Amino acid sequence: MTDPETGGGAAPAAHARRGRDVLTHQALVYRTGEELTKVAVGWLRAGLMVGDATVVIASPAVADLVRGQLGAESAAPIEFHDSAAWFTGPVQTMSAYHERAREHWWPHGRLRVLAEPVWEGRGELEVREWLRHEALLNEIMAGTPSAFLCLYDAALPAGIVEGALRTHPELLDEGGLRPSPRFTDPADFYAECNAVPLDPPPLTAARRAFASGELPALRTFLEAEARRLDLAPERVLPFVLAVNEVATLIIREGGGHGAVWVWSEEGDLVCDVTDPSGHLADRFLGHLPPRAHQQVEAAMWAVRRLCHIVEIRTGKGSGGGIGFRGVDAGTRIRTRLKLR
Repeated sequence: MTDPETGGGAAPAAHARRGRDVLTHQALVYRTGEELTKVAVGWLRAGLMVGDATVVIASPAVADLVRGQLGAESAAPIEFHDSAAWFTGPVQTMSAYHERAREHWWPHGRLRVLAEPVWEGRGELEVREWLRHEALLNEIMAGTPSAFLCLYDAALPAGIVEGALRTHPELLDEGGLRPSPRFTDPADFYAECNAVPLDPPPLTAARRAFASGELPALRTFLEAEARRLDLAPERVLPFVLAVNEVATLIIREGGGHGAVWVWSEEGDLVCDVTDPSGHLADRFLGHLPPRAHQQVEAAMWAVRRLCHIVEIRTGKGSGGGIGFRGVDAGTRIRTRLKLR
């Protein structure tokens, strides 16, 4: 009997007990195009046979391989997306998954996604954030009727392949399905990502303090700095809105006052917003869709969607205070937007 998760062979008993109404998140680490095609296409065929809402998010080359192996008639029900256009930013991608699944995919049955993450051209920070995205998918999509198979070329840098083993509970290859021995609890993986210290702003960064009643002046300052540092015109408003949202939270929910630093580096517009005395309970804050009436969650969900990457350091060693030296409390939120 063909197993709809593995694409071949009987499912392991523990896996079969989970049923089709909960998340499965698997990685295929392949060494040849033949292995990729055989396993991935078998996995897709199994989903089509049981009526899953089937989606492929991949490069044109992989999409062509899938179409070629399936044939035009079999591939017709599959929804194809270009991975370069889909994987624009970690939280933007997670939001797209969640919203499209709720509105278009889940109403038609169980969701089955073959995904090829984009790693080419990613810097160290971006790689870490995309691996964090893979870990958090286990939390955000938990309990939903969804199956993900993520493709990883074994020739990718070792850190990326290792990340795949740590962020996917299961591995699928020509030998079948098995638990990943390196899988790490998403909360622990998230904490590791946040343990990486943030460098202080450069001495050339523009700085402005803010407090209650001073947000209009802060917005004027942010817009002027964004234009001075040559942020793309269509990104100026998202930048100002994102930082204003963080500053508003600090005034209303945090210590009541703070400061911002703005500068550019490596093609990004970067802004640090600091609260010298406030503390955030940062458990996946802004990565998970907000619960009803949770203002801080809603605000940070919006901020992460407006920005390319958002990093939070809170509590001991956050560098939240003025000067960023010897501070053991407070909160520091760093936003990044691509200049172009």
